Amino acid sequence: MRKMLVTALLLTLPALVNAGRLIRIPMNTDSDFTLVRDMGYEVTAGSRRDGWVDVMVNQRFVDETLARYPEAKLLPLEWSELLPVSETDSRNEMGYYYGPNENAAFWATLAAGSDMVDTPTSYGTSFQGRDLYFVRITNAPAGAPAILFTSLTHAREPGGNSVLIDWAQWLTTEYGSDTMATFILNNAQIYIVPIVNPDGYEYNNPNGGNQRKNMNYTVPVASSGIDLNRNYSFMWGYDDSGSSPDPYSETYRGESALSESETLAETQWIDSIQPLGGFHYHTYGGLLLYPYGYNNSPTPHQSTFQGWAAQMTELNGYEYGRCGEILYDVNGDAVDWSYGASTHSPMLFYTPEVDDAGFWGSQNDTTAIVTNNAECRYMNKLLCMNLLSMAGIGEETSAQFDGAAFGITLQSNPVSAVLGYTVTGASSASVSILDVAGRVVAAPSDGSWVIPENMQNGVYFIRAESGNKAATERFTVLR
Repeated sequence: MRKMLVTALLLTLPALVNAGRLIRIPMNTDSDFTLVRDMGYEVTAGSRRDGWVDVMVNQRFVDETLARYPEAKLLPLEWSELLPVSETDSRNEMGYYYGPNENAAFWATLAAGSDMVDTPTSYGTSFQGRDLYFVRITNAPAGAPAILFTSLTHAREPGGNSVLIDWAQWLTTEYGSDTMATFILNNAQIYIVPIVNPDGYEYNNPNGGNQRKNMNYTVPVASSGIDLNRNYSFMWGYDDSGSSPDPYSETYRGESALSESETLAETQWIDSIQPLGGFHYHTYGGLLLYPYGYNNSPTPHQSTFQGWAAQMTELNGYEYGRCGEILYDVNGDAVDWSYGASTHSPMLFYTPEVDDAGFWGSQNDTTAIVTNNAECRYMNKLLCMNLLSMAGIGEETSAQFDGAAFGITLQSNPVSAVLGYTVTGASSASVSILDVAGRVVAAPSDGSWVIPENMQNGVYFIRAESGNKAATERFTVLR
């Protein structure tokens, strides 16, 4: 019976592939989660912490699935399907998300209006011959470290693309007035790949929005293609649970590692710019994932990944951890490749799973998109500050008063247990420790501060003030 269900769920006609619906099934134990996967359902999101898993089910089998799981909930149609936009509608070609043409226009316009934004530049071509392009935003000197943001590796996940459009707008608009935007662009080269999978994204309109993979059809059904996020070379095909050898599966990894023009061109280009790290954006579920995904094992940078994640998710409440801790093991994905591939030093990348309303749930809701963008903008800022601090790029401020320089110097940076500091240019000064959001977290004295055991890894500031004098130094807590 189970084999028949799996076959029926996967081997469907093209017209029915885009007629899928999302169903949320309560999960009480790990065995419940495993059973759902073993039944052949396509798991799209989930949370062991919160006890739920979403599955994509062909419309023909919705009633059967709801009967099998009486407590399950049928999620709104717009979560799984891109609804048509009429010619008189004021929305974009993909609802309130930016479609392929609107992306091209946005990035070209942004570059034309700012000397800090390079014209979109091709790094290769897709399976169907479309340009794969990146945009660089910087006011830093040549040789400044790179930080990379990507989206739409999976073609039905436009929420990450909205985040990157907002991120680019914030950086360029706030430069010169916001100290963090100014610092980031003065010290880093921000690279953005808005659409990793342009063929699949183009196909999704007007074809219902359910195409996940690229358009390299290995079998003649509309759900075919290669899952680009199972095609990267590090631990490709490690097992058949974290990726699939079946061309009909939504996690089909392809015939060989980097078999696809999209992943091959992207990895060669990434190796050429050697970013410190970044975000590979996906949707959905409200998660922040880090390596290793292929076997759910910690990397040597586990404490850094975990500490930064705790800091970055403080406002949005995203669940964070390795993919196997939260969902399931994944092999051949971009985050594991970014950290573990032998062609470069470890790059500190995460996968944010944006939003909690399916793939297209915010297509009619600008308020939700704005909220998601703001939550992720906060993570983007903190990640950049953390990466630059780890690379040894700091910002020291001092002031000259009455012929004496007022400043604060640190005995070491990064620090793990005790922060030692010296204030010069004043007989007495008040000292405070601030997080990157500007909130005071401590007020040390006597030239040292014992870092609390529960303090997360990340970037912080120490500020000294005496009368009208002030100086700030940035440091990193790293255990």
